[in-house]
Amino acid sequence: MIDISARPTLAGLLSPVREPRIVLAALLPLRWLAVVGQVTAVAVAALGLHFRLPFGPIALVIGATALSNLILTSWMKLGRTPAVLVPATLLTDIFLLTGLLYLTGGPANPFAALYLVHVAMAVSVLGAGWSWMFVAFIAACYGVLLEFHHPLERGAEQLPAWEFATGSWIALVLVSALIAAFIGRVSWNLRQREHELASVRERAARSEQLAALTTLAAGAAHELNTPLGTIAVVAKELELSRDASGNADDPVIDDARLIRREVDRCRGILSRMRVDIGEEPSQGNEVPLEDLVARLRESLQPEEQSRLAVKTSGEIQIIHGPARALEQSLLVLVRNAFDASPADQEVALRVEPVDGHVRFEVRDRGTGMSEEMIRRAGEPFYTTKEPGQGMGLGLFLVRLVAERCGATFRIESKVGEGTVCTFGLPVESRDGSDA
Repeated sequence: MIDISARPTLAGLLSPVREPRIVLAALLPLRWLAVVGQVTAVAVAALGLHFRLPFGPIALVIGATALSNLILTSWMKLGRTPAVLVPATLLTDIFLLTGLLYLTGGPANPFAALYLVHVAMAVSVLGAGWSWMFVAFIAACYGVLLEFHHPLERGAEQLPAWEFATGSWIALVLVSALIAAFIGRVSWNLRQREHELASVRERAARSEQLAALTTLAAGAAHELNTPLGTIAVVAKELELSRDASGNADDPVIDDARLIRREVDRCRGILSRMRVDIGEEPSQGNEVPLEDLVARLRESLQPEEQSRLAVKTSGEIQIIHGPARALEQSLLVLVRNAFDASPADQEVALRVEPVDGHVRFEVRDRGTGMSEEMIRRAGEPFYTTKEPGQGMGLGLFLVRLVAERCGATFRIESKVGEGTVCTFGLPVESRDGSDA
């Protein structure tokens, strides 16, 4: 059975170009080049080859091309780029080229080969229907030129064969160059556009993952806070009751304390899962760097606080941005550095201005990471830590914070040489815009 709906329709055959702004951006410089080339060709034909040409009508055709390009440029600056503008521009160019050829010898003009440029453009950026319509229009225009045209005149002297051959060669080179330039420019712009769209899709996918993670964390926190609180209270009462018995060596006391520590650990995990990375940079939060570093130290274990070596630049006093998200991101990086470093080694945190950014650099003394580990770092639930030591969400959240803040995040590491994580936050000017 034949599916009638699958047959091509007139609307489908005449479907406009998908990215008209990209195509028009490639057409504009070529049309200006055409104006320059037409003026040059007329000057060479009149002054160098001494042809008698109707300069008034030729000037009108060239002027119409320049005027249409100015109008097209203005429309693009105003953001007016409807898809139908592409075939309309190409049809206008064919009509103007026909007028110019009519005034300069018709079929005898070797630059009639420029018709092929318009066919190539139509095939490259328009649908099959438009392409065949262009072929038919060009065939009709050339057919008219065969019958009606202003002949090239140069007194009684015949046009030497070498001049015509040279003109044909120049026309061939010009046609080839224009086709290559147009198709190359459009293809490159489309690839860039596809790359941008892929990046947008990737960010959207990460946002969806973040939304799912946030929902999971909120649900887990809501469901677990009450039983965790009950466990903590019972463990505390058990510890107090045993301690009141006067037996300081009672193993139940140690068990109760262990239970409370594990409850606190569970609460900490839930808190880190609920990091407020939705905080927008546009809120204009101002955080003194000294306070940020102090809160970062307070979040560490006592033995880690003494091992954190912080070096700041005197040029930076205030940090602009989402304070809580930035603090949690730095805490993730610093904790990862401590996990990777030997117990007797320092972790270095360096803060300095670099190229319009406040750069936070965290350096550990660990064993480093392989290229595969660096490539996968930041994937949700990917971790190199021992089971139960990490959920694989830290770097994922750091990357999301960087994307939302317009910041940069980079990991540099070599096996056996440690790892350097760099978070670059854009510096804001006083009016709130990026400097």
